[in-house]
Amino acid sequence: MRKGLVLVVMCVAMLFAAASSVSAQAPNDEYKATLEKMLELSGSMASAKAMVPQMIAMLKQQSPSASTAFWDGFQKKWETKFGSKLAELYAPVYQKYLTLDDLKKIVAFYETPVGKKLGASTPAMMTEGMQIGQQLGMEIATELQKDLDAQGNK
Repeated sequence: MRKGLVLVVMCVAMLFAAASSVSAQAPNDEYKATLEKMLELSGSMASAKAMVPQMIAMLKQQSPSASTAFWDGFQKKWETKFGSKLAELYAPVYQKYLTLDDLKKIVAFYETPVGKKLGASTPAMMTEGMQIGQQLGMEIATELQKDLDAQGNK
């Protein structure tokens, strides 16, 4: 049971890892709001929000006695606050590399027809890309095992 909880914690930690290692300068509310809009328009927010039900499913295994109503409420709460929390944690990272003006220009791009198309396609492309990454990882692991076996290592 602990293994699943550790996996969930690691997933969340990896998602927010970059936010913990950036400068302490706090982005202002306008920067955070613009970043949140950019993440939404780019499709990045939808991809990240898709992780919430997956994390909840793993957490359910750790506390199977909790009611369905509890889990439904918990998931709804996090689906609601996930976007602003993500933007809050990502803001220092983005601010390290992009100015508010940069973000506004990126938002303007995502409001164009091709930007909207890219933003709408991003979650599906990310899903397909993750599947490709898993296949590649399996291929690497298989080849590694063959190479180890060939050298007498197991």
